[in-house]
Amino acid sequence: MAERILTSAYGTGPGSRVRLANTRVADPEVLSIEDVAGGNGEGNATALSLTKTVSAVTTGTNSSHVSLADGVTGQVKVICHKSGGSTELVITPANFANGATITSDAASRSITLCFDGTNWQVIAGEITGTQEMVIAAP
Repeated sequence: MAERILTSAYGTGPGSRVRLANTRVADPEVLSIEDVAGGNGEGNATALSLTKTVSAVTTGTNSSHVSLADGVTGQVKVICHKSGGSTELVITPANFANGATITSDAASRSITLCFDGTNWQVIAGEITGTQEMVIAAP
């Protein structure tokens, strides 16, 4: 069957060079990632980067705490408890709408937060009151 060419008062449409120039590859966006180890206690928590979208945190004996400063309105932060066996990960946001800390009881868990201009809000993650990611009251 012959190729049909659509025409209008404006001609036959964009040429092959224009079509090629307007082609966009639909690859997923690659986010910036940091790999960090937890600090040894609330007073010595490892500060998570605000310029990296994803923080992959490794925990171990005496290295289980991270802190998160206030972001900018609309900023999204993903925190992954990457590895660390049975050592919990304790996340302490500077301002957290839902409590004081978030604790992951095992590796391979993650939480996604969004800064609303005043507080970090939980927008996704494995959250419960007794296991997985646990939110502690202030």
